[in-house]
Amino acid sequence: MPTVILIIAGCFALSAFMLALSLIPSKSDVTKRLEELEGLRFDGTSTRAQAFERVFNQEQRGKMAQQLNEAGWYQVTPGKMGARIVAGAGFGLAIGLAMCTYLNNWDLTYIGGISMFTAIGAHLPSYQLRSAIKKRKTAIQRALPDLLDMLATTVQAGLAFNAALGYAQEVATGPLGEEIKAVLSEIRLGRSRADALKSMSKRVHQEQLSTTVTAIVQAERLGSNLANVLEELSEETRSRRMNRAEEIANLMPTKMVIPMALFMLPALFVMIFGGVAAGYMAK
Repeated sequence: MPTVILIIAGCFALSAFMLALSLIPSKSDVTKRLEELEGLRFDGTSTRAQAFERVFNQEQRGKMAQQLNEAGWYQVTPGKMGARIVAGAGFGLAIGLAMCTYLNNWDLTYIGGISMFTAIGAHLPSYQLRSAIKKRKTAIQRALPDLLDMLATTVQAGLAFNAALGYAQEVATGPLGEEIKAVLSEIRLGRSRADALKSMSKRVHQEQLSTTVTAIVQAERLGSNLANVLEELSEETRSRRMNRAEEIANLMPTKMVIPMALFMLPALFVMIFGGVAAGYMAK
């Protein structure tokens, strides 16, 4: 029993250390670029969190980095995400061992419970990441038509597109406003507007935003009327949002079948046939 307690304490301590290590913010790409320009780049000394990146291959690191960008977790590296997964698995293992120790039962069922807690703890960071990606993309999709309306209005009023973006980032809130601020920061550092917009599209990886960026870049390249393009893009995104809402509404009758079958129909059968059955059994 003391050995199990030591194992539980070790799991908690290791998991807490990994979690604390994963919560240390990393430097953004803009900060790293400035350090390179100023000659303040560190000599390549790797941190413990970066050591986890060596466990994954290049494809896995690239996929994880893309998911972190889509979630807006720019200060979390794939190595720190791996540390969170290890910490979650350690907490789950410690909780499972503590429950078995408290109940003083170590049969096969409880050992399976320990494995389940460990798997849940390891899966929890990935679940949080997917939830953050979905929530962020939904927020950007909802805010995009209003942003395009604002850009179209300011451009039609005579402002340059960069000035219109600056005005929009002061008004826009949420993830889309943060991305516009990042685009303006990259432009101030000397990056072209088209490259900054494409970088935003690559980070967010949202279909409507990618279409919008592609249309804006092509309109600038071909010399088209940018105000008209922005107005058409706004109408298109609103139409897509309305179509998506109609699709969700059309799916509601199908989704209501299971709740009706589980809750409404049994109560209805009791009301219809309950009196008949009670009368028949009373004879």
